[in-house]
Amino acid sequence: MLPNRRSDEDIWRPVRVMLEQHAVPVEFSEKTIVGRTDEISFKRAWKNGHWHAYEPLSFDLADAEGIKDKARRWRGHLEAVHEGTSEDLKLNFIVGAPQSAELIPAYQNAIKILGDASFRPSIYEEIDIPRLVSSIEDEAREHLANRAAIPGRN
Repeated sequence: MLPNRRSDEDIWRPVRVMLEQHAVPVEFSEKTIVGRTDEISFKRAWKNGHWHAYEPLSFDLADAEGIKDKARRWRGHLEAVHEGTSEDLKLNFIVGAPQSAELIPAYQNAIKILGDASFRPSIYEEIDIPRLVSSIEDEAREHLANRAAIPGRN
């Protein structure tokens, strides 16, 4: 029997739930970053001086090559978009580990592959989700406070 593998959305769910529980005042929207030869869209982004994007990646895959290939595809896509873009993007990956202990070395390799990618993404493992949510909460509240301090802004 095949294990029930977790999807990217499964990795995002605890972030979404915790943001809701903490009543974090951030509204995500889709943001497309356009480079010279390619573009990439992030479904969960918001702007606070610069764009913040959050991308969940499940590495709960069947084999080591599949795990590393997913990281390589993302890194390649980021490289293609980074060249020629003028966007200031703070990219955050939320990564989910494989269920199989024998695939953990491939997962750790995938994290290294992503960590050296263009845009220098921050990488949060599932255990880091409370820290990520706290960071989003701080940035969102600071953003609201700054907006309120500027006359004529809501």
